[in-house]
Amino acid sequence: MKKTTGDNYRLRLTSVIDYIHNNINGDLGVNTLADVACMSPYHFHRIYRELMQETVNATVRRLRLQKAAIHLIRTDQSIHNIAQGLSYGSVEAFTRAFTKQFNTSPGAYRSARQSNCIHDEPFVAMLPPEKKRNKAMFKVETIQQDKIYLAGYSHKGDYMGISSTFDKLFIAAASQNLLNDNTRSFGLYYDDLKSVALDELRSMACFTINDPELLDNTFEQITIPAGKCISILFKGPYPELEKPYDWLFGHWIPSNNYEIADFPPFEEYLNDPKETPPNELLTRIYCLLA
Repeated sequence: MKKTTGDNYRLRLTSVIDYIHNNINGDLGVNTLADVACMSPYHFHRIYRELMQETVNATVRRLRLQKAAIHLIRTDQSIHNIAQGLSYGSVEAFTRAFTKQFNTSPGAYRSARQSNCIHDEPFVAMLPPEKKRNKAMFKVETIQQDKIYLAGYSHKGDYMGISSTFDKLFIAAASQNLLNDNTRSFGLYYDDLKSVALDELRSMACFTINDPELLDNTFEQITIPAGKCISILFKGPYPELEKPYDWLFGHWIPSNNYEIADFPPFEEYLNDPKETPPNELLTRIYCLLA
């Protein structure tokens, strides 16, 4: 595929990704999305599948169910309203889809996550934390991190929306043959989710690079410096990543007298959400030490 043709397809599919994320509860059929891409429906789904490595229907289903998980954790919306808001024809259809993806029903998922919430009351750093709330919820490792060179796109807004930026990033990288079996995927998160308005949150979606000379100016470049890190391996859906962050920064770090470096926390995604059930997703969280 010529570079100009690849760029053209990349721009068209970038528009499709934006449309899906901005209209997650609307009409996201193949014909509608083919119109957004200005492509024939007969060819659109094949090109999309090749560049995205999943079908358009799989993308829509995955993102709708991820949005449902966020609503179940963050809001008190009824399951009926969540299902309706995400264009499911019935609560039964939504429940079947959610249960297949998360291996638990929406009601059980909400109940378990809310009952296990560790930030249901403010953490006051001046007071000794209760022992039951400071238990070792996660294994923290101290590792020596090598310098990592990244290329990426900036994302502004809810961290749970960064998947759209990752989709666009990997379409661009694939169209320029920048990916290989050794490519790693990282996210950098600059702001505290509970201190900054959702639409003002800043983050970056990134992949590793070996030769910066191969990049064009559409990518931003950033380097993770070498140094000592603390790290947590989290297994589970992305909407639940607040839990290890709350525990790490609210309990473990203050209790262990570590000084954190002036660099944002970053995450490495160890398996592909397109091919991995949400409960099996592995995310390694890193914090550089001063």
